Amino acid sequence: MKYLIVSFLALTVACTASLEKYSLVEGLKDPMEVAIARDGQLYVVEREGRVLRINPQTGGIFELGNLHVQCVNASDPKSKYGREDGLLGIALDPNFSHNQRIFLYYSTRESSANRLSRFTLKAGRIDFSSEVKLLEIPTERENFASHQAGSVEFGPNELLYLSTGDNTNPFASDGHAPIDNRDDRTNWDAQRSAGNTNDLRGKILRIRPTESGYEIPAGNLFKPGTAKTRPEIFVMGCRNPFRLSLNPRTSTLYWGEVGPDARKDTAKGPMGYDEVNQAKSAGNYGWPFVIANNKPFPIRDFSDNSIGAITKLTAPQNLGQRNTGLKTLPPAHSAFIWYPYSDSKEFPNMGKGGRNAMAGPICYHKPNRRYNIIDQNGDTALLTYDWMRGKIFKANLDGDERLKDLEVLKEGLTHPIDLEMDRDGSLILLEYGSGWYLNTNGSISRLIPSGENKPPSIAIKPLAEARKFCVEKVTDPENKQVTVQWYATSGVSEQKLGSGTTISLPPGKFTDVRAVATDDMGAKAFARIDLKGLNKKGNLALAIIKPQKAYGFGETVSFKISSSTPADPTKTRIRARYIPATGHDSDGVELPAAIDQIARANQCLACHQVETSSVGPSYLDVSIKYRSRKNTVGYLKKKLKSGGAGVWGEVPMPPQAALNDADADKIISAIIGLSKGISEKTGTLQGKIQLSSDVSSEPGGAWELTAESDGYSPAIIRIPAR
Repeated sequence: MKYLIVSFLALTVACTASLEKYSLVEGLKDPMEVAIARDGQLYVVEREGRVLRINPQTGGIFELGNLHVQCVNASDPKSKYGREDGLLGIALDPNFSHNQRIFLYYSTRESSANRLSRFTLKAGRIDFSSEVKLLEIPTERENFASHQAGSVEFGPNELLYLSTGDNTNPFASDGHAPIDNRDDRTNWDAQRSAGNTNDLRGKILRIRPTESGYEIPAGNLFKPGTAKTRPEIFVMGCRNPFRLSLNPRTSTLYWGEVGPDARKDTAKGPMGYDEVNQAKSAGNYGWPFVIANNKPFPIRDFSDNSIGAITKLTAPQNLGQRNTGLKTLPPAHSAFIWYPYSDSKEFPNMGKGGRNAMAGPICYHKPNRRYNIIDQNGDTALLTYDWMRGKIFKANLDGDERLKDLEVLKEGLTHPIDLEMDRDGSLILLEYGSGWYLNTNGSISRLIPSGENKPPSIAIKPLAEARKFCVEKVTDPENKQVTVQWYATSGVSEQKLGSGTTISLPPGKFTDVRAVATDDMGAKAFARIDLKGLNKKGNLALAIIKPQKAYGFGETVSFKISSSTPADPTKTRIRARYIPATGHDSDGVELPAAIDQIARANQCLACHQVETSSVGPSYLDVSIKYRSRKNTVGYLKKKLKSGGAGVWGEVPMPPQAALNDADADKIISAIIGLSKGISEKTGTLQGKIQLSSDVSSEPGGAWELTAESDGYSPAIIRIPAR
């Protein structure tokens, strides 16, 4: 049994120069970006495709959907393909509380492209059929082509900003500018992307979303209709622009720019610098022709390593053979802050070490706000942070947003990857985790000015009696009175179970149980037990025998199921489910939103869940069992109306006499439809399963194979479809 303890402080405190960090949730998998809704709920995307909602008042984690994205994963962690692809960014519509629209930037599987799309949440989940594709940005993914960036932010006037990387291999230019102009070196040439006025890579784009697409706002770098340019471009000349932030009062744009790796100045160009940039209006920030405070790179011939002309700052020239845009570019702008691996002469407080610059948010003092990062005598502060150095810096600005000084605000962090200001003035910190890929220790914390009151701590454990849990230990550092409330997660919702030191789970399928300890000053601590890991005999392993590159509809797959403790074949099954290339249903089958509402209104989900057994069988099990029966709807409607027991166990199903015929037909038809595209084989640990042939749309996705056995954690793998 494992539990984790997390806590956060919810208390008004005096402002000081330091920050306290209180964890909200842990165990995230490569989290990339966080967005805060007006009601305080947190929305997070993970690199491999999950979209999560976090309730910071109860510690609840809810999966809203799982996009089927292209990215490095556990099956091929050292791949040279798609190294920095995946689900990269999220923003909430400015009217999210009313329209439930979210914007996601992700790497598609059906083509080599990154896509900005709008989705709508329905019944708390992403409705993948609601996707409106706004931008499709072709990319290269071979040969370690890197730098996808992907930050999405709304600024004033409901304008949407999107950062895109130069999509270039940086490893063959000695840490200097990758401007390889040879015929076979496309992926090594940033002139084709960041330096190209007719390409959307290596840019910060600015658009105004509309009901069916987007408009171009006034003030972008190129007016619509300008030859060899893209009007979506607000900023060009970016290498890997991470984490955008907009000044809410002035619309000034800030971003961190991850720079190249050269350790010293050479004839090939200046040493590498990371940048924090400021744009009060549209402009060119120089990459791959200049860096830092406009230090120019020479034009280099990679065929013989000869050094050519130095880039002109007032009118940089892009003479690359893959440049489809203007040859003469807008003047280059200097970075706002720049720093190398070594000590910075200009900004010594940045220190030295690894570099991965991020930027934002902008902070003002507001007297009526609970927390203030700067005191009432301060003007404005830009917070910057570094993924590698694990530090947050405070850049103090004057009234014209000019830099006055820099100071370290917080250090000792684990790869901070996003930082946002909540409505109460506290900061929401997203930490990516300790590794480069495949982390399971990503986290979200709240940062507030240091104060006196400390949160309590709490630990919980399961009791010997099934479905019962108790407080193992709860303490408060100042001996304040502490109350405990219990919650459990089911799908995208949570159920309040009661208070006290002991709780019993009611009937139903829950994924975790949580205790929230609150002291009499409002400080909170959370303890969580993952129910999926309890009472298991071990993990199943699923292997494909003589795997093919891809499998088509109706073909067979040879498999073998194994485990450290032998599983009973008679209680084992394997299912194969088709997932379209768009990622629809990648997070599991579900009832249509309208049918889900009817089922909830009639209390159907009190005893049944869609995919997992509860008091009664899962609806998916029902669908597979009866889908080939004649007059299935009529047969199941009769059982629904009259009730009964014995088919799925001894627990009786009460008759649903009050359910009208029309709603009964809708619910049953939707249940039968759940098994479309799913095949099943039971009673064996090794054999062949035939893939479904009843899916006729969206070829080129994937097959998800799931092996399950009573008492074991399931095995889930995906294999390419064709």
